[in-house]
Amino acid sequence: MVGAIGAIGYDFHDHTLELLSYRKRSKFGKERKITTTSVKVMQEKTFPNTFNSFDTKKGRILITPHGPDPVFYGIRGENVDSLLYATKILKSEEKLDGYMIFKSNQGTGDHLKNELNFENMFPYASGKITGIVSNSPKIVKGGHVFFKINSNNHEFWCAVYKETGITTIASNLIKGDKICVGGGVRKASKNFPRIINLEFIEIISLEKNISLSNPFCQKCNKKMKSKGKNQGFQCIRCGRKAMNKTSSIISRKIKKQLYIPKISAHRHLTRPLQRKDIINKSTKFDKSLSWFCVYRN
Repeated sequence: MVGAIGAIGYDFHDHTLELLSYRKRSKFGKERKITTTSVKVMQEKTFPNTFNSFDTKKGRILITPHGPDPVFYGIRGENVDSLLYATKILKSEEKLDGYMIFKSNQGTGDHLKNELNFENMFPYASGKITGIVSNSPKIVKGGHVFFKINSNNHEFWCAVYKETGITTIASNLIKGDKICVGGGVRKASKNFPRIINLEFIEIISLEKNISLSNPFCQKCNKKMKSKGKNQGFQCIRCGRKAMNKTSSIISRKIKKQLYIPKISAHRHLTRPLQRKDIINKSTKFDKSLSWFCVYRN
């Protein structure tokens, strides 16, 4: 009832569709068998009008549920025609009962549109926040990455878990980088205050990564040695002196762009990169479209 009321009252600023294909009652609870190659081909042929159907890196099918429910598969996409075309590409020996297409907020990123701040950073809240990285990211046991950002004179902890596949991005952030992050707020623990579990990192600007080193003696082709605090540097061979360290800029391994988790770590509402600039505006229900069908077999 809660879900039904939420669906009726939902204010769609963007939407996607999902085609659910149903099994015959005699097949409920039995193993689902669908040709892996057909799912891969379907994704390739219907891109970008369908999304999150197949994980090419893991060779994993993402459209079939694992429970005993009556759904055989669910295809997510942008329009009815693309979903129906997708069903014709999929191959399975199981005879299905029919399908129904639902309007959905999957793939819209709607849960991360709220602006988080110090006042509304409650446990289990979700949204996005823009700030400046204020410490060097720390990689902890398990490969997870933790760092802090400063936003409106308040510091917030952020966590990027290994399973997301974007820990490398997080670990290459440095103090001064301006980023926008989105995710859900985890309640405080013994080791950390409230933390934002990140679902995306958008890099707005990158700080120059400057490295300081002892000056180089051009004559002897060797680095000079420090003479002590505030006493400058001197070449131990020829005696040449210098007062300051040499600075050099280290190239960054990350770029100004949006980074999201790998496909197998997407939540239902995660907006795929292919939907970044797509907005489906709500329209009146079109009775002429094939929203559902009961197969005669």
